[in-house]
Amino acid sequence: MKSFKFLLPFACALLLSATAFGQSYQMTITDGSGAPGSAVDLQVLLDNNGDAIQGWSLGACHDGAALSLTGVEDGATTLVVKNGSPPDFNQVNVDAAAGFTVGVVICFTGCASLDAGTNGAELNVASYDLIGDPGTSTSVDFCNTLGSPAVETIVVVGGASITPDTSGGAVELVAGPPPFAYTIGDYDLDYDGNTGELSFSTSPSITENPDNPGFPSSTQGFSMGLQHDDALLTVDSIEWNSDLGFDPDFAGVNTLANGWTIGVVYSFTGGNTLQFDSETAVLSVGYSSVSSALAGLEDPTNTGLSWTDSLGQPPVANVVVVGGGSIEAELVSGAVTLFPQYAPPDVPFIRGNCNGDDRVNIADGIFIINEIFQNGPSSSCLIACDANDDSVMDVADATYIIMYRFLGGPAPTAPWPDCGTIEGADCESTPYCP
Repeated sequence: MKSFKFLLPFACALLLSATAFGQSYQMTITDGSGAPGSAVDLQVLLDNNGDAIQGWSLGACHDGAALSLTGVEDGATTLVVKNGSPPDFNQVNVDAAAGFTVGVVICFTGCASLDAGTNGAELNVASYDLIGDPGTSTSVDFCNTLGSPAVETIVVVGGASITPDTSGGAVELVAGPPPFAYTIGDYDLDYDGNTGELSFSTSPSITENPDNPGFPSSTQGFSMGLQHDDALLTVDSIEWNSDLGFDPDFAGVNTLANGWTIGVVYSFTGGNTLQFDSETAVLSVGYSSVSSALAGLEDPTNTGLSWTDSLGQPPVANVVVVGGGSIEAELVSGAVTLFPQYAPPDVPFIRGNCNGDDRVNIADGIFIINEIFQNGPSSSCLIACDANDDSVMDVADATYIIMYRFLGGPAPTAPWPDCGTIEGADCESTPYCP
């Protein structure tokens, strides 16, 4: 078992006084459910109805025969608790079979705290694989037994440690796979490497498992939350799929910097329902790139589109509503691979030098006539053959060259007599220009 240890600064902060008990602080672990073999995320939440909190520690225990802890991330509140920044001290220790401990000191100098009246503060998000038997239930509970020495579940107020009220989370291991699945898809996209600009659309969809009892179910609504990397992408639009045949009575959309959420009620009176007996797109979500992050890159960029239950305040769960009850969906996240594209550099040429011998003379006129009328070889730089600059290679160009060389006609326009380029010109190669 991994040892649980806290650094000296945190220990000093927590042991300034004897433990006190109060009813003004509440720590909660959220509930979850899923089929064995799937995963759930549980939030650790804190309600502060007392005085400003300077730090906290906690232990969360689980049954290793039912759950396997795969990771613990900082919650949305913890990430910004120090005046918009992470705390000065933040130690998380994880044991997959037993649980995890957390110790936080917001600011060693007292510059920040978790204000009184802050409710639903997300401290952590713990991810578990469901490994128990289907049809059983288990729980994740606050505990004071993990670590050596053991870590207590407390909040620190005015230098004193206070034991909060606690409420553990229940986890249901449902029989069989989740009845519904959310998918977003994978996308391979080209973008202009010079500008970094890109726009594209995705189609979030829902599918019901045909093994679900009562398939196909008549659903009454759903909610979704999808996260992205806001350093690379932004959400431009979220639109209902009009091909579904009706507009919902309620569609509450929330667009965030790093994702979006939506809650949909098809009909307040029950007049409309949807069945998802096959994969069905329910939305069209438009994204655009953060051009400054992609411009000038040579290699592809990979980024995820990840379903999550942690977006929004309060967080929005990914559930489908059937018979007035919410059913958690299987979440199939997606990926976006962005490929920079660059137009080849413009090739330098000399106008009128159609045969590529570094000279403009009668041979170029004959070369043009042979190509047009005698099935002769083609020039590797068609724009060079456009001697009269009318955007067409024809017999007039051969005449133009002959007039220039022998009858005092005008010289070809630039680039001439030296090599030069024209943006986007039709010229594959020239052997005579550097």
